[in-house]
Amino acid sequence: MAKSFHIITYGCQQNVADSEYIARLLTAGAFTESLEAETADIVLLNTCSVREKPENKVYQKLGYLRSIKRRRPGMIIGVCGCQAQREGEDMRARMPGIDVLVGTAQIERLPDLVTQALETGEPVTALDLPTKRADLEEYDDFPAVRKLVPGAQSQLREFVPIMFGCDKFCSFCVVPYTRGRERSRNLPDIVAEVTALVEGGTKEVTLLGQTVDSWKSPKSAGLLNIADRRGAEMLKFPDLLRAVDAVSGLQRLRFTSPHPKDCTPELIAAMRDLPTVCEWIHMPVQSGSNEVLERMRRGYTRERFLEIIAQLRQAVPDIAITTDVMVGFPGETEQQYEETLSLFEQVQFDGAYMFIYSPRPGTKAFDAGDEVPKEIKSSRLQRLVAIQNRISRERNEALLGQVFEVLVESAGDRPGQLTGLSRQNKTVHFDGPESLIGQIVNVRVHEAAMWGHIGTMEDR
Repeated sequence: MAKSFHIITYGCQQNVADSEYIARLLTAGAFTESLEAETADIVLLNTCSVREKPENKVYQKLGYLRSIKRRRPGMIIGVCGCQAQREGEDMRARMPGIDVLVGTAQIERLPDLVTQALETGEPVTALDLPTKRADLEEYDDFPAVRKLVPGAQSQLREFVPIMFGCDKFCSFCVVPYTRGRERSRNLPDIVAEVTALVEGGTKEVTLLGQTVDSWKSPKSAGLLNIADRRGAEMLKFPDLLRAVDAVSGLQRLRFTSPHPKDCTPELIAAMRDLPTVCEWIHMPVQSGSNEVLERMRRGYTRERFLEIIAQLRQAVPDIAITTDVMVGFPGETEQQYEETLSLFEQVQFDGAYMFIYSPRPGTKAFDAGDEVPKEIKSSRLQRLVAIQNRISRERNEALLGQVFEVLVESAGDRPGQLTGLSRQNKTVHFDGPESLIGQIVNVRVHEAAMWGHIGTMEDR
């Protein structure tokens, strides 16, 4: 009988995509997926190291799984992802019972590693990470796993990773140390994957990368009919958007998360001109203070960020803009924090992920000192959240009466209700038959909330 597996995912959309990739790998390797960790033969935790809280949750879950393993000694417990990469064998020392420990660049080996652990009963580890430029030049692609599972169905919305790692080395961020240096997938393979997804029923694709707009690939003869790049040795992210936009049958295209430093006029023009590219962008700002941005090593100023926002709104007037921000970065003064508040009032983001700074071992900021007291950080976060909640509601209220194109994803919370996403990435509830799930309909919105809208479907 085939062994069953269950994956528990923590962290960002890249981790979600990685978990889907792992599931396809294991399914292609003759394992079967289980809906419950308690009964699975193999339980894998796909971990995150961006903040301390998800790391603590992993250890809590490992303690729970160890209690199950005491009753079922043959159970395999695996840890993969960024926390496994960062902590390595220290995780096993702190929490004995981990059978498989796999880093972010080795997940394609999971079927073999799990099989080895099952057969030998011995722990296995794979944590090698590409760090040398010579290694990265040899990087090509990971297997097109979707093609390995005959008859596999695409989801209505799918994530497609286009690059891995990061070269920015922001002083607060552990990603370059847990995912390695930037490696971009080549353009033909990305287009082939998107094409396969669309043929399988996908209507919306989100291109993923740690800094997705820094994607690049060598220019190849005979590539798709995209923008003229005569004289250019490398294809850039706007070229990739044009190539994916040309995939027949694709209805929506998103990408996340771009870095302000790499947001070029060419990218903004592509967002304006390409019909599948949605009117939404998630542009992390992190702070509204130039002094803090410099200590964060973000590579742009407040003024440059505001210039990008103005260019985006001029090119795409109905664009929705969301962001990431942290408060309490080491040395952040009250004045510098107030500059973040004023930036939020000036930009009027549609939404934001807001966090207290979390020290990450190994980063430049970890030993910076001048720590902001916890109670001050908490107070600053609460004030910022209150401001953004007000802004989100006000922006959604300003849209009442407008008609939005909604991709219907599922039934709502009450009988007869449907829910989906607008092109602006906002949730919309409305009444309609479940036969509309998977279709795109027009909805006129008449009620607003922080998260989106309630509306009425227009006559089809």
